[in-house]
Amino acid sequence: MKQIKKILFAFVILFSVVMLSSCSGDDPTTLIVTNNPVGESLVYDFSESDSVSVRGEYSYWRITESGATTLYTSSSDDTTIHDTYTSEATTNGGEIRTYTYGATADDRSFDPSYQVYILPEVVVDSDEVVLVVFRYEDVSNVVYNIGETFKPEGIEAYAVEADGDIVALHDTLSDLAFEDLFTTDYVPLRDDEFAEEELFTVNFNYEGYTTSFDAYVASGESPISADAAGWFDYVLIIPVAFVMQFFAGLFGNSFAVGIILTTIIVRTLAWPIYAKSNDMTLRMSLAQPELQKLQAKYATRKDQQSQQMMQMETMQIYKKHKISALGCLMPFLQMPIFIAMYRVVRRITLEGGMYTDKVSNTMFLGIDLSLGGQGLLSASAILAVIVGASMFFLQRISQKKPSYAKKTATHNKAAQGANTEQTMKMVSYFMVIMMASFAYNSNALALYWVIGNIYSIGQTLVNRRLNERKHELLKEKELLG
Repeated sequence: MKQIKKILFAFVILFSVVMLSSCSGDDPTTLIVTNNPVGESLVYDFSESDSVSVRGEYSYWRITESGATTLYTSSSDDTTIHDTYTSEATTNGGEIRTYTYGATADDRSFDPSYQVYILPEVVVDSDEVVLVVFRYEDVSNVVYNIGETFKPEGIEAYAVEADGDIVALHDTLSDLAFEDLFTTDYVPLRDDEFAEEELFTVNFNYEGYTTSFDAYVASGESPISADAAGWFDYVLIIPVAFVMQFFAGLFGNSFAVGIILTTIIVRTLAWPIYAKSNDMTLRMSLAQPELQKLQAKYATRKDQQSQQMMQMETMQIYKKHKISALGCLMPFLQMPIFIAMYRVVRRITLEGGMYTDKVSNTMFLGIDLSLGGQGLLSASAILAVIVGASMFFLQRISQKKPSYAKKTATHNKAAQGANTEQTMKMVSYFMVIMMASFAYNSNALALYWVIGNIYSIGQTLVNRRLNERKHELLKEKELLG
């Protein structure tokens, strides 16, 4: 039993360190995206050319390598206005001014810009396009996850005509016609891997006027695809994903049904491993009295020969009760399966995946499983609380000693053992909090963990009853010889 606790304790500590370290580290800025000013701040009369007041009215997004975004206004402390601008004359005698501003981030200087149009001194009615500028509702249009393709939804494009008229192209054109104005050579999947942490250019052409802007492919989870699969994907990820999309497809492409049924199937398939682990735990409890006597026998004998004798007698006890070192590793045979399930839930809905269309219905009881982190009074928060509560209850019943274990001597616990048990409890509480926080950020993961925890609670209770009976049979067999 002590060996199992030590192994589990080491695994929990390692898992916690890995998860925490993945949340830290530098995340340098890779791109600045400007929301160009429009309306009165975009077009100026010739008489106003010496008093352009647009500066101070723009906003911009700072995008880091991980894809994190922050919105800044022109009044932000890290913004510096340049007094100079570049000028380009138009065919009708007007002027396009490009103002640059300094955005300092991560000790690096960026020089993004915005543009304005100065009308000529004599304005002639003309629908010639002299300038196109963009604004973004958010930056999901210029920041993409691995596997996603460029989409113009949410981009606002404004065409400025030579006479100063401003046409909102995203409102005046049909969705399809507006989409056709954008072109890019970006391909998400290259040979056997998805592109990531890469800038690509989006070109825009409207009535002969051409401009462009940069978009960014961030890092992150990659879609499930046989064309970009590693050995773990082939062995577990793709098979589990196939099962999930199969059941989802039977129920209207319901992602929720796929998660629920696949979780039950995966946990049921892993039950024999769980039962074998419990059987080893049961044998350890039967051997515990003999091990305690052996420890007491050699408590004061610390010489090398005595320690060797103690090890030999310990091995004899293990052999008598059919306890093997392999049995201590049994709980870890489940881990690759559960890791695969976790990663499938996170990745199967991502654009560019081979099963994405089969789990397209992400609604469940009014909750969108594709979302998360929606506020303290949202469905995300409620699901996170349920995950934490079910995990806490599962740990309580798992740590509760069965009746046969209570009969073994526990009054001679070493101080180190007591400290280890207390530390294990603290780590368990930390894991509950950590899982709840992760669940808050993903409704799909929250549903998976709720179903998994409920299943594990039932599994633990059933196995406890079976072990009680098995313990009595083994005890009788031991007494009868």
